Amino acid sequence: MGKRSEIIIKFINIMKKLILTAIVIVSLLATTGTAFAVKPTGNLAGAVNVPWNLSAAVMPVPPYGSGDIPGSDTASKLIVNQPNGNTEVTMTGVMNGLNPNTTYTVYPSNAWSSSNAWDVTGNYTISLTVGNTLYTEYLVLQQSGNVITGEYLALDPAGTVSRWVIESGTVLGNTINFLAHFYPVPTMHATFSATIATNGSMVDGTWRDIIPGTRSGLWHTTSGTAIPYNVGNGWPGLFENLSTFTFTTDEFGAGSWHLNLKNENFAGPGTYNLSIWINGAGATILVSDNFQVVVE
Repeated sequence: MGKRSEIIIKFINIMKKLILTAIVIVSLLATTGTAFAVKPTGNLAGAVNVPWNLSAAVMPVPPYGSGDIPGSDTASKLIVNQPNGNTEVTMTGVMNGLNPNTTYTVYPSNAWSSSNAWDVTGNYTISLTVGNTLYTEYLVLQQSGNVITGEYLALDPAGTVSRWVIESGTVLGNTINFLAHFYPVPTMHATFSATIATNGSMVDGTWRDIIPGTRSGLWHTTSGTAIPYNVGNGWPGLFENLSTFTFTTDEFGAGSWHLNLKNENFAGPGTYNLSIWINGAGATILVSDNFQVVVE
């Protein structure tokens, strides 16, 4: 065998070893695929910036809004990611625009919900019956939270205005209720209730005198409309019994925090909805949008 033939044979043997090694590497990668698992389709792809909201922007007022720091919602960032590997979700808060040298508490929370609500502040013309007689009368309402005050202006047959003061009242869901007393005679009371229709008018109203009065009747608005808005239903509780934790801002009102959630932090495979709440001095100041993670 010539020298040239020996070189060719050695080259072939080397190539066989390289091919065998490559096959072994591929096999090892295939058998250890769980170490390189990719999160399910629909998970947060890359770092997602979840918006912050001032608490009064999304929750009832009061009690929310008392601790809000205007501008901190747009100056701060909440970065959420579902990386590959054992960590299911990472959350990083890059906080700015807060009070300097102050400790804040982070609440990893369930997703919050909201409901439709009505603001009845404004002037209304109403059609009201007393027995079989129909009157055109007026309401002037103010609302704070779900509490209403104001006045009811009644017209007698001679056109004289009688003023009734609304001393208490509420707007709950699609129902308005209030109690009014006759201004010159504070012991004379009447109660009113009605349903707020989808167009903001008040319909199917009833009223009646409180003893010793005996009158009663029906009423509805003919002008003026309540304004719909969406309001949060309050803090939804900690997510999966996680604990709160704190961070402290520097002299410029900036700070940061980081939270990793692993598989054991979840009840099992499924889709989970979360939010982050930030409290300071016992009051909520920031509430994140809801965000979703998927766990296999």
